[in-house]
Amino acid sequence: MSVMNNLDQYYRVLGLEPGASVEEVNQAYRDLAFIWHPDRVPKDNQRLQQKAQEKLKEINQARDELRSIQSSAHKRKRLNHRHRHQQPVTTKIHPDPNIIRPPNLIIKQSSHIQI
Repeated sequence: MSVMNNLDQYYRVLGLEPGASVEEVNQAYRDLAFIWHPDRVPKDNQRLQQKAQEKLKEINQARDELRSIQSSAHKRKRLNHRHRHQQPVTTKIHPDPNIIRPPNLIIKQSSHIQI
């Protein structure tokens, strides 16, 4: 199964259209977790308990995968934006022409040393 089919499946599990927002994913998860939580099913009905546990696992996996994908996409977008607008890094030349140091690592030399 391709990644795109998996994504579509995760959205379907949560009852959402592909491309739903993080807020929509979270709300759908909360709604379905409330409905399918095993604590809401009679303890003496093992068949329904099992089904509720399986359904909750499926809901959790779908939410976790979609969050992960959306978070990764958001981070990439933020990094790309920052990279495009970043000023070039300049370096300062140390008095010794053989040493180049970044601006925050320039060390001022003192004329005397105290011990």
